[in-house]
Amino acid sequence: KQWYQRRVRGRKRVWEVEPNDSIRFTVIRHPLSRLVSHYRKTMTSPEDQDAFRDRWIKAAIIHARRNRAWSAEKQRDYEKEMDDMLRLDAENPKGSPDNPYLALPTFPELVRFILDVHEPKRLNKHWIPIAQRTDICQNDLDIVMKLENEQNELPYLLERLNLSRFTDDLMSVKRNPSGGKIVAETEVEEHLKLLSKNEQKQLNKLYQIDYDMFGYEPVYV
Repeated sequence: KQWYQRRVRGRKRVWEVEPNDSIRFTVIRHPLSRLVSHYRKTMTSPEDQDAFRDRWIKAAIIHARRNRAWSAEKQRDYEKEMDDMLRLDAENPKGSPDNPYLALPTFPELVRFILDVHEPKRLNKHWIPIAQRTDICQNDLDIVMKLENEQNELPYLLERLNLSRFTDDLMSVKRNPSGGKIVAETEVEEHLKLLSKNEQKQLNKLYQIDYDMFGYEPVYV
């Protein structure tokens, strides 16, 4: 048996024992596809808007639209109205006609929030670089499967796991709208068109480590 150490958010966790014949693997996809997929699903799902309200939606809106000329009272009132709008259990939320916080964040506003506010080590799990999220080097993975090439790579993974008998069933599973379905390259490009050239450059720079490590290409439009 082989001993290894797991880490959670950079902190040491318990030591665990791992059989010698275990297979360490992870499944990845292009980081821009992952980002666009998360944004798209969140903007069309009231449940997700409620779930991510305090994780990034409110912060991205405030970062993009706050007017420092507002009084502290007006700022609080606007934020309260925004919070009510985003709550799944809110009943007939009402807002001031002049409150700019009542519209969901645009994709450029999310990207500017990511680039301006978040330090690399504090990035949300939906847009942190894959190499940082999975601790590739520390985990000494045996297989890294690209979701874009699932048709070819999933059967190999199942074979290594001695689960080939489930291949047909798993290959026919309908993927959920976010985690399993690859966002079309054209949809990624349509979202990137909303960004300035410099924002595209900075966003691709954020994921350069993934491009280098996993063979993905940056996307510019």
